[in-house]
Amino acid sequence: MMMLLTTSLLFWLVQAALGSYRHAPSQQPLISTPLPIDVTFMPIIVSNEPAVLNISVTLHRPNLAANASLVELYLAFGNVPCQSYNDTNPITAIDDDGSLELHISDDEEYALRRWLTARPTSGTVNISMTALPRHIDITTPIGPRVDLREIDGGLQGSGFSVVPLPPISPEIEHDLTFCWDLSHSPPNTIFASSLGEDLCHRFLDRAQAKQGMQSTVFAVGPTLHRYPPVEQSPELSQFGLFYFGDTSDIPFDVEKLADYINALFTNMNAFFDVPNSRPYRVFLRPSLRGYGGAGFLSAFMLEYYPNMNVAQWELEWLLAHEVTHNWPLMNSSPGQPTQADNTWYNEGIATYYQTLLPHRFGHTTREELVKQMNMNLQAYYTNPAIDLSNEEAAERMWTDPAAQRLPYHRGLVYFLRMGFFVTQASGGFVGIDDAVLELLEARRRGEPWDLDAWISLVGGALGDVTEAWREYNTMAVGGYLGLPPAALSYLGLRIVRIIAGVKTGSRAHDAGLRDGDVLVENKVMYWQVADDISRNMTLKLKRDGHDFELTYWPRSRETVPSLQVEEVEHGHAWSDL
Repeated sequence: MMMLLTTSLLFWLVQAALGSYRHAPSQQPLISTPLPIDVTFMPIIVSNEPAVLNISVTLHRPNLAANASLVELYLAFGNVPCQSYNDTNPITAIDDDGSLELHISDDEEYALRRWLTARPTSGTVNISMTALPRHIDITTPIGPRVDLREIDGGLQGSGFSVVPLPPISPEIEHDLTFCWDLSHSPPNTIFASSLGEDLCHRFLDRAQAKQGMQSTVFAVGPTLHRYPPVEQSPELSQFGLFYFGDTSDIPFDVEKLADYINALFTNMNAFFDVPNSRPYRVFLRPSLRGYGGAGFLSAFMLEYYPNMNVAQWELEWLLAHEVTHNWPLMNSSPGQPTQADNTWYNEGIATYYQTLLPHRFGHTTREELVKQMNMNLQAYYTNPAIDLSNEEAAERMWTDPAAQRLPYHRGLVYFLRMGFFVTQASGGFVGIDDAVLELLEARRRGEPWDLDAWISLVGGALGDVTEAWREYNTMAVGGYLGLPPAALSYLGLRIVRIIAGVKTGSRAHDAGLRDGDVLVENKVMYWQVADDISRNMTLKLKRDGHDFELTYWPRSRETVPSLQVEEVEHGHAWSDL
């Protein structure tokens, strides 16, 4: 059975994880002064030998006391282990006074490993380690795609699982530089990361440097290829798709997929009002089972199973979702380790725009729009986890596939509802796009871009903040989200009610009602015929392009005992029917 797995938004999950750690009590102080940091990757790629990644982290004058946390690294992300760097494969450190002994301290509550100094540091500290590729087999569970893998003699992974960094205060800007050292790789080795394709990269957003390093995906190896080749299309150097080996081993059209995503990325940049197009890269990696992916900083990793064919449009749809994650996002509130308060937004708005924007830009047909919309709607309404609250779904994210998928489709239906309500309330002058773009602008201005900010924006568009909270709370606790018949009219679509389940021999069937008839209008309300036993049901229908009306008595042929009241000469009496 073919399965297209859901994806994870790693970049903002990383930030949320760091945020939850910052707001937790810490036994170790955060570094609160600017600290220049240099990170260097030196892949060791030797023929007929397993590839490994030597990593050096240089801290310029951290001035730490004894028993202070020099660097730290998460032990795992979800169900995927990070590099442990234990006694059998240790981290080593040297400063101006020579060898610096380190002691490991694990924080089980936050799955965090710290390396503590045995004495005060002196001057610059040089830290070295070797990251080893994870061994996987068919039994390896699917999880966040952050681990280091050896692929076709090369390496692919993310900074999150391999690079330990200092415990930096989020209020302090730090100068962080990342470089490649290919001195132990073959001459034809190609390298790339979501940071770019230069040998060195300096983070311009110094306040986000640590998160940026951790949210970086990278690949290096002699069989790594780029499409399009930079020398062939220098104007496309801002975009690249990277894969190992030969495209004949990949079960889809790599070039067609890359061209589609590049065009869509350019359109979305304009839609979300990005003044200067920033780079975007897609990395492919083979899997032993299934398809899926993870979003990183300005990049996406697509995992594919070579022996499983997936339609090209499914991959385009998946990547359209991930490209969207570059812009509309909601920040998690302090003390929200599960991200239940913003996952519905981040995944829901990406699902909303992955469906609508490709059609708006002319990349998909109307038929494809309707198909994708219906697939998402049925995924919500038939989800066995539909009644879970956002918090419950977040807690089951990595153990229950239905719970993992819920925020994507629940969020979509929420935005469809709010889009309709906002358009109605404003007489068509304001749409849901306006509130989404304003939240994005708030983030760019350094203003709050969390749930409270969103409710304020959408409540203002509705003219009723209380109603905005009511809509959110209904969704958040797992309440049923319906769609009024005209809910999709602002998108140029409408909900059509189709008759189904007509029983042969019923009064409706005998009157001529058939499965597939389109219900144009109810001439009589259900409660009217339910309360009045003598009243008929009248429906306006369409069949084969022709409108017609049909009337029948909406009662079963089966009789049951009932009681009625009749007027008699002295008082009242019960009458059996």
